[in-house]
Amino acid sequence: MKRKKREKMIIFWGIAAVVITLVLCAGAGIFAVSESGKGKPEEDIRTAQLQSDAHIKETVASSSMEESKKGLAQAGVSESNSSERKESEPASESAAGEVVSETSGSGEQGAAGPLIVETDPAVYTYENMEQDLQQMKNMYEEMTVDSLGETMDGRQIYHVLLGNPASDRHVLITGSIHAREYMTTQLVMKQLDGFLKDQEAVNKYLGGIAVHVVPMINPDGVSISQFGLEAVRKDETRSYITDVIMKKDGSAGTGNYFKRWKANAHGVDLNRNFDALWDQYVGSGHPSSDHYKGEAPGSEPEAAALIRLTETYPFVRTVSYHTQGGVIYWYFGQTGKLKDDTEQFAKQVSAVTGYPLDANYQKLDPAGYKDWAISKKSIPSLTIEVGRETSPVPPAQFGEIWNRNSGVWTVIFDSAMK
Repeated sequence: MKRKKREKMIIFWGIAAVVITLVLCAGAGIFAVSESGKGKPEEDIRTAQLQSDAHIKETVASSSMEESKKGLAQAGVSESNSSERKESEPASESAAGEVVSETSGSGEQGAAGPLIVETDPAVYTYENMEQDLQQMKNMYEEMTVDSLGETMDGRQIYHVLLGNPASDRHVLITGSIHAREYMTTQLVMKQLDGFLKDQEAVNKYLGGIAVHVVPMINPDGVSISQFGLEAVRKDETRSYITDVIMKKDGSAGTGNYFKRWKANAHGVDLNRNFDALWDQYVGSGHPSSDHYKGEAPGSEPEAAALIRLTETYPFVRTVSYHTQGGVIYWYFGQTGKLKDDTEQFAKQVSAVTGYPLDANYQKLDPAGYKDWAISKKSIPSLTIEVGRETSPVPPAQFGEIWNRNSGVWTVIFDSAMK
């Protein structure tokens, strides 16, 4: 009896000892998950939290610096309407310690590093173009930038020259002569950006030809199409638009009136302001957002600037980018060798872009720059219409447009050198 009682006591105290041991072990943290498990010891967890806090602070500070770099001078454009653009991030280190070059927002990278021109779906503004031109000018000694003149609302008509101005063979490429067709500026700027990155192409072509680029002929009109009256810088310009143009336009102020703006700030369709059957063109009889040819050929500073440029250098090819339609216009009644050369040039561009040729003699829609360059200066010249459906062309179409036109400069230059 006493023996059984003694065994029970031993069992009781044995169980008690086990329980006490378990409690003490838990308190000492023995059951905390080790580094090899799914968690970390408490000390390691606290260290990780401190490191995480430091990383967050560093990230916030870095983001603040990036945001401060984004500020573009949107002169005359309200801050709420400014186009946001992502800054290219600096090179970062991979886990292996290798430097990884970050590309531009387009995800593309040229031979000499990230491309400058932003091609994410967004409105590409006059101020964006200014910033990109400045960066390119700082990077490439082959490039000079000047202004062909000033617009009614105080913007510059920027002109880029690549190569030797004393060359006997010059090429001209232009965009955005029509306000609502501003995607052509983004296209031409991206073409310029990509060309300058390709040192092999630079060496090949700039030894034989000089290249002129006017990426935004109509900066006032582009700004109006993108931002409406908020884009207008001068009080007198705003008054002219509201008191003269809008009062005479029956559709003024309705729907997409400003978005569909085609003219310059003076209400003149710049591609109807050249001396190429100008007197036969009817259009609007007064300053308008569209289809008014002006008081005389070359009456507008933008058209006059293109005329002066064309008459200053020996151009052998010109290309004017427009939207929309996906077609190449090349014919304006020329004959003989000029006709043959222009048609052959158009076919070469068509082979690259897939755009069909249109040989309609545009007697009912004349007075454009291409028409003038062919009929008055005997220069093989093309109008290339990009995009589909409507203008402004939706930003989502830029990828397709770029795929069709990325190789056009090579075709232009090869044609010019023959």
